[in-house]
Amino acid sequence: MLIGYRFERTAQDDLHIHSRNRVQSIFVLLTGALAFILPVAFAVFVMADGLLPLADADPLSSLLIVLGLLLIPALGLLLLVYTGIRETLVLSRVDGEGKRLTRNFFGRRERVQSVFRIDAAKYLELRRRPQAERVHAQLWLMLRDGTAHRLTSDNVPVVPGSQRTDLWLRELADYLNVAVPTEIVEGSAPGVKAPYRPAPAPTSGKAVREARQRRGKRATPAPEPTEKFGIPARALLMLVGTFLAVLELSQVIALVPALFAGRLRVGGYRSTTFYWTEQPLSFSLNLFVGIAEVLIVGVVAWGCLRTAIQGRMKSNP
Repeated sequence: MLIGYRFERTAQDDLHIHSRNRVQSIFVLLTGALAFILPVAFAVFVMADGLLPLADADPLSSLLIVLGLLLIPALGLLLLVYTGIRETLVLSRVDGEGKRLTRNFFGRRERVQSVFRIDAAKYLELRRRPQAERVHAQLWLMLRDGTAHRLTSDNVPVVPGSQRTDLWLRELADYLNVAVPTEIVEGSAPGVKAPYRPAPAPTSGKAVREARQRRGKRATPAPEPTEKFGIPARALLMLVGTFLAVLELSQVIALVPALFAGRLRVGGYRSTTFYWTEQPLSFSLNLFVGIAEVLIVGVVAWGCLRTAIQGRMKSNP
């Protein structure tokens, strides 16, 4: 079966539902392999024809070619290492909680996508978003306190009425001791935030002092959440930042003489030259576009290099 689920029961009566999509896995594998093969094939083809593009190019162009050839396999490696194509839904009656886990193509780099309670399960709900296809839906676990948690994996679509989806729904409903959903609710995703419940006011003197201390701690701004990067991601960001920095430097070298000479060359192989004395409007417009490109590329390059050096990036809570 190319797309489906594998169910596993542990000795602790935990239910593990492994979602597998071999079509997606093959696509990721082929894309990663092509990312390594294409630069090598390009180098072999150039050497076989006796062409040496680096011999006649200037140092910056040669460096750009080398960095570009290194960047392609780096992106393929990033796809294989950081794409979570193996998903597992772990449900535990003993712990009273569920987890959605993802792993990369090699079965490593496990990441916890979400953790939720299952000891207060109320019912399962199939819901379809207004803009989604008619055959696809999402499964939500509704709890007694009004919260909702998505149980649908990202790599296996939920198709109501199919044998694969019906078996998946029966396994979940049986483990959670709820009814199998039979109807599809139209609309957006249900709310996932728990309702606010104010804490009771303290009465004793000790409780009042503890409450004041907690309020003082809450008044202190919490550190902003950050996302840490591993060595492969930092190396890729460093490579991307270096490539963009060299690209920006080559653009600056082309723009600065144009300001004094009044002659701007735009394009690659079929380049066009604009002269200030003959085409002032076109010259100014292309110069402005070039400066804007330098600024944008410079900001992106600086962000990549800074993140690669620091190894972390601010994330939204």
